[in-house]
Amino acid sequence: MRFAIIGAGRMGGTIVQMLKKDSGSGWSLEVCEPNQKGRDELSKEVGSGVKFVDRVETLGEAEVVLLAVKPAMLKDVAGWLQSRKDPYLLISILAGVTTETLAKEAGGKARVVRAMPNQALRVGEGVTALCAGSGAKKEDLGVARKIFALGGTVLEIGEEQMDVVTALSGSGPAFMAKWAGELGVAAERLGLGRGVAEELAAITMMGTGALLVREGITPGELCAAVASPGGTTEAGLKVMQAGGIEALAEKAMSAAVKRAKELAKGG
Repeated sequence: MRFAIIGAGRMGGTIVQMLKKDSGSGWSLEVCEPNQKGRDELSKEVGSGVKFVDRVETLGEAEVVLLAVKPAMLKDVAGWLQSRKDPYLLISILAGVTTETLAKEAGGKARVVRAMPNQALRVGEGVTALCAGSGAKKEDLGVARKIFALGGTVLEIGEEQMDVVTALSGSGPAFMAKWAGELGVAAERLGLGRGVAEELAAITMMGTGALLVREGITPGELCAAVASPGGTTEAGLKVMQAGGIEALAEKAMSAAVKRAKELAKGG
């Protein structure tokens, strides 16, 4: 199957690497990335078997097109999308851009599936949410699922939920990394070496996620299990609650959702 990827930045490049490693898939990969440095670096990483071009107009025909550019660049590639001779599957990872808008910009020949992956795809621990446009077939979702399952867990949701998912799991790695970083900084101020503090914070966060997923428990249940009455954990949790951690989390999520909606309007 011929596969064209438009945009090979951090996320697009990760997807290229995943597909290249999936040697049994039979993908014929062609990648458009205008930035020469990024193109050369990715080409060196993936080796032979992937064709790289610098302009979207030079891409060949493809049964599957994955769009991994910034939302504001959609109109820059719309002409090429509209010029496709045959119907094709368009998979978009553009934050905030609806399947309706994508289908319109693609000129009606595309069957559209939206995907919202996150950066953990790079280590096989990602999570990707999928939603199908009105013209997409069950088989199209199957193709998208196969692609993103190479990098972790895949879920199907309604499109009305996609902006919230973008904030939670798309932006979530940065939110969680920020919290891990602040815990590490606090530990350093309290006497722990920076390297040890950062490593402990990161590994603790990784282990916590594994506990929640593998044991099927909620965050609240885990907090209750760790926090003994009158103990150190309870003392720290009380400070977080007094400091308004719930309101802060909601504000951060709301800001990310709002921005996703702005991007959908071309903002």
